[in-house]
Amino acid sequence: MEFYAALVLALTLAAAAGVLYFYSMFLEARGRQMKKHITELERANAETLEELRQTKALLERELERSRELWPDVLDETGDLSRN
Repeated sequence: MEFYAALVLALTLAAAAGVLYFYSMFLEARGRQMKKHITELERANAETLEELRQTKALLERELERSRELWPDVLDETGDLSRN
């Protein structure tokens, strides 16, 4: 009887060790996937920041051009004349 109890205990511990082993393998694989995903997100973030810088520079140039146009819109009194 003691032999069977020890055998059941040993098999239970072996099963628990197997489950923990495969779970740790799963977590390692998931960690690699997350690192790859983070790398892709960082690359996309860098591209978005570069696009934002370009857009900001373009808007600043357009703002400078529109400031140059304002004297044409103002009349002698300094009021906007659209009539």
